[in-house]
Amino acid sequence: MALREFSGEGIYDGYPIVKANASHVNHLQNNLRDSDVRECIIHGATPFRALMAGLREPKGESYTVIVNRRPALIFGCSPICDNMIGKIWALGSYDINKIQRKFLKWCNPVVDYYQKQYYQLENVVPADHAHTLAWLDFVGFEILDPPVMVNGFQVLRFVRCKGKEILVNKEYSPVVS
Repeated sequence: MALREFSGEGIYDGYPIVKANASHVNHLQNNLRDSDVRECIIHGATPFRALMAGLREPKGESYTVIVNRRPALIFGCSPICDNMIGKIWALGSYDINKIQRKFLKWCNPVVDYYQKQYYQLENVVPADHAHTLAWLDFVGFEILDPPVMVNGFQVLRFVRCKGKEILVNKEYSPVVS
């Protein structure tokens, strides 16, 4: 299946993307990239707890990218604010780097898939994660200043809307699990 549009579970460019489950979490919790472990720590969560948060959300939708028959990345989106806003997230291992070009090709269709369900997608990212901030810009998110503090760390809110108006306001506290 050529990836013009993401539609949930399937084989994309030869790589399975499947519904995320606890066995994927069990593998990834001990294999996350250092930057992802740091994000978990900033939010006061273990990798297991952070990964499971998306799976436990009854109205959330989470998927796992499989590389070499192992979970490489879990991503998802959960509704907040009367289903108008989706909290989008992704945590992964260094295995996702093995297919980096294909991963980058999938990013916009995946974000578009979630954007169809919500007026606004958002979350926060550590202010010093330059690589993640560049990727968020690549997939069309607006990075909002000024940074806010979460557990003593500066984080930046990132937002992508269907329209021109950002819901709530640009100064509100971050969305955390």
